[in-house]
Amino acid sequence: MGYFVSAASARLFIFSIFLVNNFKLSVPLVPLDRSIRSRQETSITRESLPRNILQSKKGNTQKMSDSESATHKALPEKLLVGYTTNSCQDLNDMSKVTRAVQEGVNVLIWAFIKLVPDENGTKVRVDGGPNLIHFELYKQQLVELGHMDVIHLVSFGGWNGPHLPSGYDGKDLFYAFHNWNTPNGCKLFDGIDWDLEGEDNLQGKNNLFTLECLEQVEKVSQLAKKYGYTVSMAPAESYLDIPNSKFSRYVNLTYPDDNWHHEFSYHGASVYAYILAKWGDCIDFISVQFYESFSHAAYDIKKLGVAPHEFLIAYIQRLFDSLEGEEGYFVNFEQDETCKLKNQFVSVPLNKLVFGFANGWTNCEDEKAIFFPTNDIKIAYNKLKVLGRAPRGFMFWVIEEEGNGGLYYTPGLSDILKIRTSDS
Repeated sequence: MGYFVSAASARLFIFSIFLVNNFKLSVPLVPLDRSIRSRQETSITRESLPRNILQSKKGNTQKMSDSESATHKALPEKLLVGYTTNSCQDLNDMSKVTRAVQEGVNVLIWAFIKLVPDENGTKVRVDGGPNLIHFELYKQQLVELGHMDVIHLVSFGGWNGPHLPSGYDGKDLFYAFHNWNTPNGCKLFDGIDWDLEGEDNLQGKNNLFTLECLEQVEKVSQLAKKYGYTVSMAPAESYLDIPNSKFSRYVNLTYPDDNWHHEFSYHGASVYAYILAKWGDCIDFISVQFYESFSHAAYDIKKLGVAPHEFLIAYIQRLFDSLEGEEGYFVNFEQDETCKLKNQFVSVPLNKLVFGFANGWTNCEDEKAIFFPTNDIKIAYNKLKVLGRAPRGFMFWVIEEEGNGGLYYTPGLSDILKIRTSDS
């Protein structure tokens, strides 16, 4: 495919020359289809970037210009979301990510970053995530390949990942992220993804979502939307537990209503519903992880013998079972008096709902993490589409497992959604 020269290419070229001259770096552009996995070490890190304002002080926020706040990259109509753990340390090692994009992924979520206090506790900074210099170059390579529609989000959390640091206002956290994300004045990532989860230590602090953390999520999300960012969330199935009305901020619970794998004590009870109830307008899409360990999906399919496509159809049907005239479910927030929310209906709009699946890393015969064959997904989606009840799209974890066991998930999911084709 031929390359074209755009204004963005010119700006990137000038920025690359600046980096080479000022930091003595050499970052060659390489063909994206190279299969040789070079793991050469590189001295380029986020610390090499101009650190004009990479940290934020408590109580000291930065003002952004109106032009910054107006910049927003619209989401595609249909979403095929792929998570990647690639750190962009080696541009020779991007072939799986590139292949996924070429086969239909139009939202890339890069996992994970975290916000951490400095050694004095007076500032907060971003840690983890991709190498920003390489990431900028890789984004441009995708553009030159014709994939200008790809949305790039960066995710907070993950299993055993930290929650947001206590003692900081959400404004401070947002500006720390924003300044990290705009080292040369332009946004690198198009938005953020909330994937805050629990941890292995059953009594660990991250198995409780504090009210402070939830309020920080609110403030960061509100400011992100104000300044043109996309905001998504990826709750484990029980963290947005549509079949049940129970509520808890703890995520070290067992399912009390079925006699199945009670030894697993890491379920939630709709903690993410708190966010949707208070600030649902700030969330652009919701990817529900059906592959949560010993989920309702796994129980219904493996224990009760429900066909995978029937489960997906029934899941959507539950959203329409309320008397509210819209998609959603009822949550008993008053079971946690400290959250100060009334029992209420929580909206989960279809135009924000994304089915979340596991690809080749899950064992098809295992009960722990359920696998949905693409044929079942296709049957369910087409039936729901006829009814006018199809979800916004699909998500899968994780691109690096594509090809595991000979399974490539992206082409089948893309074909169902008709992404990158004229047939909708």
